[in-house]
Amino acid sequence: MKHLLFALVICLSILGCKRSKKTFTIEDLGKSYEADQKWMAGLFHHIKNNEDVIGGNTSIRNVDRDHLEWKGNPGGNGFGYYQRNRDLGQVFNVPDHTTVTIDALVLRTSRGNNAIMKGAPGSSLQIAFYEVVMRSDSSLKINENGTTKGDSATHGFDHQFNRADDYVEGVVYLYLDSFTGGKFPYIKPTDQYTYDRGREESFGEQDGHLRYFRCDFSTHDEITLEGGKRYAFIIGFEQPGSSRGLALAINSEVHTKEDGRFVKDQNGKIIWGIRREGNGTLPPTMIEKPNPPDDQKVLKQLQNESTFQPNHFNTMKPTSNGFPDVDTYRTLQYYLEIKMNQEL
Repeated sequence: MKHLLFALVICLSILGCKRSKKTFTIEDLGKSYEADQKWMAGLFHHIKNNEDVIGGNTSIRNVDRDHLEWKGNPGGNGFGYYQRNRDLGQVFNVPDHTTVTIDALVLRTSRGNNAIMKGAPGSSLQIAFYEVVMRSDSSLKINENGTTKGDSATHGFDHQFNRADDYVEGVVYLYLDSFTGGKFPYIKPTDQYTYDRGREESFGEQDGHLRYFRCDFSTHDEITLEGGKRYAFIIGFEQPGSSRGLALAINSEVHTKEDGRFVKDQNGKIIWGIRREGNGTLPPTMIEKPNPPDDQKVLKQLQNESTFQPNHFNTMKPTSNGFPDVDTYRTLQYYLEIKMNQEL
C-alpha cells in the first residue's frame, strides 16, 4: 500500500511539473473582428479606420545572431549597430469594482512590409503579464530626456519630435505569469507597404496586412486580474530564427512638438507602451562604421547587446525606454476578451 501511495505522489508530481507551463493557441481571424460583449472599457484600444493605423514596422522580433541586421546609416538614429531583438506590450487598467478573467488577447498586424516576416508563420510566441505598481521613492511621470517643446529628440526615427525620446518613470513591473506555445498561423508573408511612400516602390494591401489574430489562453490557465489595479502584457517570439518577426498595428501621439503628455484610456486612466530589447543595455553601443566591425571582441559585444538572454521572458523587466524609438506614446491595437466579470 505504501508503495502505491508513493507511486501516486510521484505521478502527481510529474503531472504538476508538466502543468507548470501555461499555454495558449493562436487563431487567424482574417481581416475583420467585431465588437461584442467580451469588450470592456479600459481593456481594449480600437482603431476605427485602417488609415489611422500608423504606417511602418513597429515589430516584435527574435532573430538569431547569424541574421541580425546591421544599421549603418549615420542619420538621426546614430551610427552603426545591430537592430535589436524586441518584445512589445501595453499597460492597461482594470476598471474599479470588477475582477476579470482574461480569456484571450486579440492583436492586429500593421500596414508595413514587415507585417508578417518569412520566419513568423509556424513559430511559437510567448505572452507575459505584469502588475504595474508605483515606486515608493518616486511618482509616476514622463521623463522628457532633456528635450521639451521646440527641441529635437536625442535619438529616434522621428528626431524632429521632442517626444520621441520620452520614457516613463515611477513604476515597477511585477511579473505575474507567462504563457507559451502559441504558434503563429501560416499566412503568406508581406513584402510591401499598403501605401505609397513616394519611393518608386511597389505598394498595396496584402493578405498579411491589417490581419487580426487571437491568442486564446487555455481554459485551466487563464489569468484573473483585480479591479482598480494597473497591469501590462508583453508578447514576443520564444526562440530566435531567421526573419522571425511581426509588425503590430498601433497608433501614436509621438508625432507632435507639444510637451510630453500621457495617453489615457476610455475611463481616463493613464496607459503607455512597453518593450524589451536585446540584453537591456541602454543606450546600445554604436560605432561610426557603415559595416560590422572586424574586431571580434567588439562584434561579440554588439551581438550580445542585440540578442535576448536565455529565459528572458521570466527575468527581463519591461521598460518604456528604447532605441532608436521608445513606446511611451505608442498604443497597440489590442482587445482583452473577458470570460468572467464579477462585482467585488
